[in-house]
Amino acid sequence: MKARLIVRHAGAIAMLSSVVVVSACGLSPDSSPRVIPDAQQQDLIDLPSGASETTGTGRIYLERTDETGRSLLSAVARELGSEPISVLRSLFSGPTDDEQELGLRSAIPRDTKALSARFVANDFVRVDVSSDIFGATGDDLVSAVAQIVLSLTEIDGVERILISVEGRSQEWPRGDGSLTAEPLTEFDYPGRAASSQPPYPGIVIGPANS
Repeated sequence: MKARLIVRHAGAIAMLSSVVVVSACGLSPDSSPRVIPDAQQQDLIDLPSGASETTGTGRIYLERTDETGRSLLSAVARELGSEPISVLRSLFSGPTDDEQELGLRSAIPRDTKALSARFVANDFVRVDVSSDIFGATGDDLVSAVAQIVLSLTEIDGVERILISVEGRSQEWPRGDGSLTAEPLTEFDYPGRAASSQPPYPGIVIGPANS
């Protein structure tokens, strides 16, 4: 009888300990082991170094001049969703005061408006902007278009961008100066972004390799 009571008390203590651990963790117990989805694991471990509420987890591209006098595009952090229109509006708002002090600017004319931006397919976004974008000419127009394309291709899965002006199709310059009315990709602007440059204030830098 005594041995049976001891076993019963031990079982009760073990059960109580399990309840306390589960309650403290805020999780419900599983009847069997389960695999955590990759997306959830990424949310836990794939964080940019130095990220904070004020920097954000999205990126847009702004222009700067390097030490040789060449214009390059640099990625800067923004608090963005995955909707193309939110990326476009943030891009068109230009650099913050602090970013301007660091020498960042936008080739997109200030009055340019984002009229619409929507998914046509999972990897394809169609954008409509106001005619104010033509306030940029020559290399400035190449940079302006590259800013739009590179910023939108930061959205997971997006690869192709088609830009129209007030509902009308247009030809746009690639990085080599050739014109196309076809959807644009980041590969149309090789060397335009400063991805291979040393760290620059305001650039988003990923976690260091261990």
